[in-house]
Amino acid sequence: MRLAGINDPIDGNTFLKEIFIPKFNKQFGVIPAKEGSVHKLLTKEEKQQINHIFSLHETRRVNNDFTIQFKNNWYQLTEIQPTTVYPVSLVRVETWLDGSIHIVLKEQELAYRLLPEKPKKRTKQPLILTTHQLN
Repeated sequence: MRLAGINDPIDGNTFLKEIFIPKFNKQFGVIPAKEGSVHKLLTKEEKQQINHIFSLHETRRVNNDFTIQFKNNWYQLTEIQPTTVYPVSLVRVETWLDGSIHIVLKEQELAYRLLPEKPKKRTKQPLILTTHQLN
């Protein structure tokens, strides 16, 4: 539009309708193979997966203590899961459109709880043997 000397919205809209769009359609337009709508209805399975499809996906690694760090939060996986989870497993963390977090492994959603802070490392207690235990 700058090259055409257009510098206000009214002239811009006129240029788009009368010059640009017809020229663009002539150059790139394609005659459809079929007339009418080619959209199809979603299947039941597709409807159930719609939240997974329209979400942000990021990959995270399961730590040795079965925690996952994501966006400055720590998530503790619960003991009972729909699939076997190993430390160092790669999981998909999904942020749904409603803002909820979902952790997925092998297409199964994992149960978790949000931790209030970073988990503390456990220190090993030294093994103290008494003279009685040595005999």
